[in-house]
Amino acid sequence: MILQRVQNAKRYIAEAKRIDYENSFAISQLCSLLLRSRENEKYGREIVIRIQDAWKKIDKNTYPIWNDLTAAAGLYPYVDPKQLSQSSLLCYEYHKSPHLKDVYLHEEQQYLSLELQSKRSLVVSAPTSFGKSLLIEELVASRLYRQIVIIQPTLALIDETRKKLLKYKDNYKIIVSTGQEPSQEKGNIFLFTGERVVEYDIFPKIDFFVIDEFYKLSLDRDDDRAISLNQAFDKMLRFTNKFYLLGPMIKDIPENFKKKFELTWFPTEFATVAVDEEYFNIQGKPKEKKELKKQELFKFLSSTKEQTIIYCSAPNKATNLALEYMIYLKNKNISIDIPLVERNKPISEWIKYNVNSNWSLINALGLGIGFHHGALPRHLGGSIVDSFNDGSIRWLFCTSTLIEGVNTSAKNVVLFDKDKGRKPIDFFDYKNIAGRSGRMKRHYIGNVISFEKQPEQMELFVDIPIFNQEHAPLEILISMDEKDIDEKAKPRLTDFNSLSKGIKEVIRSNSGISIEGQLDIIKKIESNLQYYNSQLNWTSVPKTFDNLSTAIELCWDTLRGAGDKTYIEGIGTLSARWLASFAFSYIKTRSINAVISQYVNDGFWSEKIPDKQKRIDTASYAILHISRHWFDYKLPKWLNVISNLQEYVFKKSNMKYGNYSFLASNLEHGFMHPNVAALTEYGIPISAIRKLIKYIDDDNSPENNIMILNKLTESQLLEIGLIKYEIHKLRNSY
Repeated sequence: MILQRVQNAKRYIAEAKRIDYENSFAISQLCSLLLRSRENEKYGREIVIRIQDAWKKIDKNTYPIWNDLTAAAGLYPYVDPKQLSQSSLLCYEYHKSPHLKDVYLHEEQQYLSLELQSKRSLVVSAPTSFGKSLLIEELVASRLYRQIVIIQPTLALIDETRKKLLKYKDNYKIIVSTGQEPSQEKGNIFLFTGERVVEYDIFPKIDFFVIDEFYKLSLDRDDDRAISLNQAFDKMLRFTNKFYLLGPMIKDIPENFKKKFELTWFPTEFATVAVDEEYFNIQGKPKEKKELKKQELFKFLSSTKEQTIIYCSAPNKATNLALEYMIYLKNKNISIDIPLVERNKPISEWIKYNVNSNWSLINALGLGIGFHHGALPRHLGGSIVDSFNDGSIRWLFCTSTLIEGVNTSAKNVVLFDKDKGRKPIDFFDYKNIAGRSGRMKRHYIGNVISFEKQPEQMELFVDIPIFNQEHAPLEILISMDEKDIDEKAKPRLTDFNSLSKGIKEVIRSNSGISIEGQLDIIKKIESNLQYYNSQLNWTSVPKTFDNLSTAIELCWDTLRGAGDKTYIEGIGTLSARWLASFAFSYIKTRSINAVISQYVNDGFWSEKIPDKQKRIDTASYAILHISRHWFDYKLPKWLNVISNLQEYVFKKSNMKYGNYSFLASNLEHGFMHPNVAALTEYGIPISAIRKLIKYIDDDNSPENNIMILNKLTESQLLEIGLIKYEIHKLRNSY
């Protein structure tokens, strides 16, 4: 009966053109009843949110009633203090953050803030709209801790956090690169991924750490970075037992983890936005259904003026769907807001000079359409999100990279596909994607439009391998202190402990890399010592293509993980020699733009993809993808691993050995000095850094270099050759 009354109230609030005194008062009575019940208060809170969205429709004489109910619902950020009763006003002021200017915390944020200020450790599971990240900023603003590590899953999220925390740079040095040293004069905030925490070896005594999206500690989520995140967690716990772990929709955490630390486990469903879900049930044969889905999607997108994110299962699908929608807009002569899309011109100019002058993303941006996936250069992906948030992009086609890695402010989220890569999305993924609709104080109500049925409901239990060690990967166990390894887990280390000291040392040095894979590589090299020695004993850069290809082939069959996407739309399945070919071209040209042009003009590819526009779009995506996944991250890691392994084998046999650290570093840092390349961590494009190279001191810290560069006037920067986009990125970097 209660639920039916709630549904009726929601429907009435949405459909009524005006909500008169009588109806507003009746709904407020229902809301008050719901808020007094622990079981039903979430429904009362949802009605309050919907009333906030419909504020201009309700009778003004009921404003004070609704303001008091908003406070009673704990939604203090939405309260108008001028309309509150005296008792509610006192409660409102109690929820004002003492550390953030003009910020009011909602009821549960306030409780958690007090827990953090009391130096208790927190593990929080809450919806996307809860405002979990705001508590990180409040803690920083309070200056309760001097040395803080914040571990986040993506570099895009790190960049977003860096921008938010820049206002505290007088008190904290913000460190985003493993090449930076901590400050001795002021506090330090380390913004790292799990891998970077493991790599960094000059931490001061850490006082407090944060793990954002901590569900990624679980191996059940099929994330190939779970091992390094567990290693990072273990490393931080050696410094301190004060931490804040946050994530969405988690049912429970290991009991032995709860018992070991004096922590507050806080699962909640407290939401600050309401969500409406609509399901498009499209029937038909696969090809027919696919076309009908697109038609319905395009109709919906062109019918709404609100910003919309469209989730697609893979980068090529997001790109192709965006381009098809661009053609649809042109064919239907649908008007766009010219002044808004004009703001995208600097982005388009950068793409023109640094990717390809005919890449279709340029035309899409001109119509207020964007696409976002993991292949985009990080600064470009960030700019596209910024353009979406400020309204210059109205429709954003994306993959899970955006959903998991960046905070956006979308009114609508469309789930167009039912997969994530090549696997079906589960209930957790579905809710995580849907949670991106709506935004506190910007969109009270988010809309989720789904073209696929909601997956079966599930509860996520986060299994943390460093605490549940019986099934923990050996790569995690060998990185832990022996005193922290459970007696039940120790027998699993028997085979590893029986290896020679030299092999154990080299395997441990290759942190997080498959032990079995490393042993296989050693066996392969030892099985044909003369051949492998002739191919692998190079230093700096490979002398021949076969030198590089041999090194990559050794890793290809032994070290590839589930996250290594080897199928690339338009190219096909990547092989070791194919990757070596792209890498060899990049090493010679040192330019992604040049490699893309090489691909577009190559006779083989011209014959395979005769349509030049399609070839340009395919090449742009493919080479950018290979650059982001392989050149910037995976290949440098592999080269360092194979360098250590071949050195061990050949040294033991008194043979000449190679050293690939120079090439690995150059690939990872875009053929620049690490201190110079660190400027990319601040959102400055490599294209701008190369133009400014004579003003950059290799021995200087990135932040000092940025301050020097920002002393250059705009006319000087233009004379040097920077374009408007690059100047904007430099000015907003620090």
